[in-house]
Amino acid sequence: MYTLLIADDEPLECAAIELLVTRAKLPLRVLKARNGREAVDLARRHKPHIVFLDIQMPGMDGIEAGKLIRSDNDECQIVYLTAWPTFDFARAAIRIGVAEYLVKPVQHTEVYALLDRLIAHFDRLHEDERKQKEEIRSTLNLFSREFFAAMKFSRLTPETMKSYFIAQGITLEEGVVIIIGGLKEEEAQEYFSREPFWQRLPISYFPSIDRTTVLLFTTQAAKKIEEVKAFFQGSDLTVGTGLIFENLEQIPQSILTASITYCTAYQEGLSFLRYNPALMVSQSREELDAISSLILTETLQGNTGKARTLAHRLIDNAQRDQTNPLPENLTVISHEIHKSVPFLPRRPIPADSVMEQEAFLMDLIDSASEAVLIDRLDRHKRAFEYVDRYLHTHMGLPLTSEDLAKKVSLNTKYFGRLFKRYLGSTFVEHLTKIRMEKAYTLLEEGEYTVKTVAELTGYQEPGYFTRVFRRYHGVTPSSVLES
Repeated sequence: MYTLLIADDEPLECAAIELLVTRAKLPLRVLKARNGREAVDLARRHKPHIVFLDIQMPGMDGIEAGKLIRSDNDECQIVYLTAWPTFDFARAAIRIGVAEYLVKPVQHTEVYALLDRLIAHFDRLHEDERKQKEEIRSTLNLFSREFFAAMKFSRLTPETMKSYFIAQGITLEEGVVIIIGGLKEEEAQEYFSREPFWQRLPISYFPSIDRTTVLLFTTQAAKKIEEVKAFFQGSDLTVGTGLIFENLEQIPQSILTASITYCTAYQEGLSFLRYNPALMVSQSREELDAISSLILTETLQGNTGKARTLAHRLIDNAQRDQTNPLPENLTVISHEIHKSVPFLPRRPIPADSVMEQEAFLMDLIDSASEAVLIDRLDRHKRAFEYVDRYLHTHMGLPLTSEDLAKKVSLNTKYFGRLFKRYLGSTFVEHLTKIRMEKAYTLLEEGEYTVKTVAELTGYQEPGYFTRVFRRYHGVTPSSVLES
């Protein structure tokens, strides 16, 4: 929505332009001024995108008002309304940088065309700004992810971390790590800027696909953890807190413990779980193999979030136990995924770095899950293309949704939901449409009786066929046959 300011001492002129904007449903909010001074005041308060200025107005004229408005808002587009375009007027208008001028009495078609052109101009500007912001956000997100990964795996010096946090206005070096699951990556920024609870806290957050890691800097960590717990009471999100850190060097350990706590909360269906040393137990080889199997299952079902949460458990275990057989687990997972999704590009498994192994596993899960979901959608699309063809070629048979569901290996209830999604109507509605349109064509050709057409299109009772036909076409089968 853009803002249009109309300044004219003739109320009818303002009203006419406003009416045009309303009737044409242009994306414009209209402000009106009766003279140049009022126009300047409104422009300073509302920063309009487009300004229509009458030249001859009492007090301050349009030329002077245009100069002042332009000096305060050089992006606005000024349009002059004048009854007598003269050389002096044109010279003054050029100096100000007007977008256009209209000669009174203005024609509605001219006004509409001009407004449409100016709106398109601002649309292009905003699209360019949006793309630029998106590029900046993408770059910052990439930097944020890389910074977080390096911090998590102790690849950063305290000085580097300190500089990063100072740039965010954070000078404290103690606090606690909180991991929040169920908060989408693209929603994180709005969430933290919208919630008053977080706005008053010095935090640095790092969103990812399946969870967001929050570094809460405070000298009263225990108290703040209780406040966080109360805040998330009854929430749909899953939250785990880590070991309180007393300096920046302890942040990686706090992230690790928060991750383990969060994964436990997620696994046990808890909304909030505080760090407890009893949770920090290394898992056995059998347990890790079981986790690997679950990662594979969830990935191949397209459950990215669940698979990533399980993957964090493998990574966390590898971080705290250097004898952990993570590469072997990754080899098995990668092999099985590529067997099921063979067209995925193969990458060598990083041998030594847990940080790189984590990136490898998460990328594998993301790409495989996405491929599975796309394939599932395509498979359903192909299935319902088959169903549609089958209905067209077998309309004379007694057909049920149960029979068709079996043919495409879906349960009846799910088949019904997908049927409407892919074919645009219910099974009965779609079959009726196919039969009725075919029946009309056969009757028009005049080669069959009404009874025969009814049988050919799946109706054994001519009377029922006639009722359905009349309801669908608004005429009787006999009238179509006779015509």
